[in-house]
Amino acid sequence: MPRLKFTSSFPQACISLLILFVVLGEQVGIWPSQVLQRLEWLTYDERVLATLSDAKDPSIVIVDIDEESLQAIGQWPWPRAQVAQLLFTLFEDYNIQFAGLDVIFAEPETNLLEQQWQELYQAYPGLPESPPFPSGDDLLRQVIAAYPVVPSFYFDTGQASQVTPSSGVLPRPLTVTNSETDWQQLPIYQPRRYTSNAFTVQPAPSVGGFFDNPMVDSDGVFRRVPLVQRWHEQLYPSLPLAMFYTLLGQPPVTLDAVPAAGMLHLEGIDVGGFYFPTDPHTAVLVPWAGKREHFPYISAAHVLEGRVQPESLEGKIVLLGTSAPGLMDLRSTSVGAVFPGVEIHANVLAGMLQMSFRSEPGYSLAITVLTLFVLGLLMTWLYPRLRAVQLIGLSLFLLGTIVTGNMYAWHQGLVLPIASVILLTALMTVWHLTLNFWRESHAKKQVADQFGMYIPPELVKDIVASPEAQDMAGQEKELTVLFSDIRGFTTFSEKIPPAELTQVMNRLLTPVTQAIHAHQGTIDKYMGDAVMAFWGAPLSDEKHALHAVEGALAMQEALTEINREFVQEGKQALAMGVGIHTGLMNVGNMGSSFRMAYTVLGDNVNLGARLESLTKNYGVDILISEITQQKIAPTGLFLLRKVDKVRVKGRFAPVEIFQLLGKKEQLNEQVQAMVASFENALSIYEQANFAEALQAFQQHLGLYPDDQVAQLYLIRCENYLSTPPPDNWDGVFTHKEK
Repeated sequence: MPRLKFTSSFPQACISLLILFVVLGEQVGIWPSQVLQRLEWLTYDERVLATLSDAKDPSIVIVDIDEESLQAIGQWPWPRAQVAQLLFTLFEDYNIQFAGLDVIFAEPETNLLEQQWQELYQAYPGLPESPPFPSGDDLLRQVIAAYPVVPSFYFDTGQASQVTPSSGVLPRPLTVTNSETDWQQLPIYQPRRYTSNAFTVQPAPSVGGFFDNPMVDSDGVFRRVPLVQRWHEQLYPSLPLAMFYTLLGQPPVTLDAVPAAGMLHLEGIDVGGFYFPTDPHTAVLVPWAGKREHFPYISAAHVLEGRVQPESLEGKIVLLGTSAPGLMDLRSTSVGAVFPGVEIHANVLAGMLQMSFRSEPGYSLAITVLTLFVLGLLMTWLYPRLRAVQLIGLSLFLLGTIVTGNMYAWHQGLVLPIASVILLTALMTVWHLTLNFWRESHAKKQVADQFGMYIPPELVKDIVASPEAQDMAGQEKELTVLFSDIRGFTTFSEKIPPAELTQVMNRLLTPVTQAIHAHQGTIDKYMGDAVMAFWGAPLSDEKHALHAVEGALAMQEALTEINREFVQEGKQALAMGVGIHTGLMNVGNMGSSFRMAYTVLGDNVNLGARLESLTKNYGVDILISEITQQKIAPTGLFLLRKVDKVRVKGRFAPVEIFQLLGKKEQLNEQVQAMVASFENALSIYEQANFAEALQAFQQHLGLYPDDQVAQLYLIRCENYLSTPPPDNWDGVFTHKEK
């Protein structure tokens, strides 16, 4: 039958191009529906999670105001003197290198003793005019001024009507080398207010950093953070950048802005020779190094109580922050739905120290649009010409290639869009598969209508004759399966004209099929010159193993008659290998909604096929399994000889196999003597006495030189004598080929 060919039609191509146009429009923002953006965020998060490191980073330590600290010291905010003592202990007792504060102290601390001191002074003239000890604010300011501590603040970009006046003292801005006329053209965030440390806490000349993030994605996830924000014609750093800036000695900062489309486009920020790629708003993608607690956490209470090992903090960079849920510093991120904000700063700072930022290059949109265009046109032209399996295979190949290329770019530090390409491939695949299945369904219906008459008649007859056979649903039953294959048929067919091949096939398969039918077998399928049949279904047959063996012998007899005719016609005589196995199998109507077949499936079916294949290895006509042998042994009708104990490909459990020589009544005493001689040598072989077995097989072959099974064992004995098997050898021979 000619192969069905499906070609593209104009409506199919139009819809394919429409899909391409919709995805392209979404990618370039013609109709931003946020669907593609959310898919892109999901793919970005998956790439982040797939490339996280399990190794810890001990270079940055988070001193955590956790629940244990709140229980030990009291609710937040703590007295300023307590915070000052914490910082003093970190620097003096634990010798840390540097500290950043992810907390602010927006209002002066209320000191009741200082407020009432004048009344006490008037009542007790011997007291000094002012308290003899500094306030908590004074102590904290002195500690921040005396040690390398970077305080923090936050900006507010809310609506003007909702913004309260700024409070506190802003730290020192960055020293920028660019002229104001240059960088003021850039779309850097400009907040409406700020909240910083109170003037009583903030040392005037210090550098600080903001910890707010005006660039949280619309799904509420922190994926990028700005490095600077603009306030009153000055640029102020984020907390990680302020710490890095201070570690370098506050070098000049250069904004890498290049002209593009008549305006400046920011590509990165240079801090003392360290370059960080950014987007136009100065934001960087958070360089996630690991999941939560990638950096060591140490409870603030343990520091104050002196319970921390000195090596855990000595020489480390410390971030003071909180993971306590009640203090509201937990964020949703790419690596966790509940993530402490202080650890986000730690990841950004670690990225600066290790120069491990990824960037979204300006040409990524052009690459994506070109990829979508080429891929869409390729699918529009090629997909209608493919069958379903080919189409799915090509789609998987294209997706695999795209994902591999994207991940390669990811490992090179480049973040390229991928969601639109995946979406286009998925939509194109679904559309063309739908049309493909519709067309093949229609074609298969026509084929079924034309060739339904070729359904095996015995199956129809059994269903009509027996009500129990009308249940064609799948079920597990003990059956016997038979596989047969004509040996050397390819060579045989090459010697006859092609026009005669069909006639020869019919002459071969017709008597073989009649032999199976005559012994109550069901033809499962024809596979070229091979036949698969089974016994015990659809009608139950308690003697299915016996009938299968009788059918196999009848098949060989039929082939003998055919060979007589072939020889008379000058054709080559053929041989047929048959494998038979009995066991539990799944039987019933199986297939798809387009085409069903009554067939058997299961591991025992596969074993039957393996036995047929092994007939070539041993040079015998019929091999049966030990289970089939056990089923027919009580009849005493057949002469069998044990051939081997094997482990076939795809099956771990060994199985004994037997050669079916024929019915005893039809065999002479010489055949029975040959079997006895062979089995005597085989028993010696199975005892691993290979030298004696070699002699026994040699003697056997002296009497029966054409016994190919004995010849095979002769070679095995010689091999085992030169290369002995292991001590726990169980006599099983493993076949590595089907």
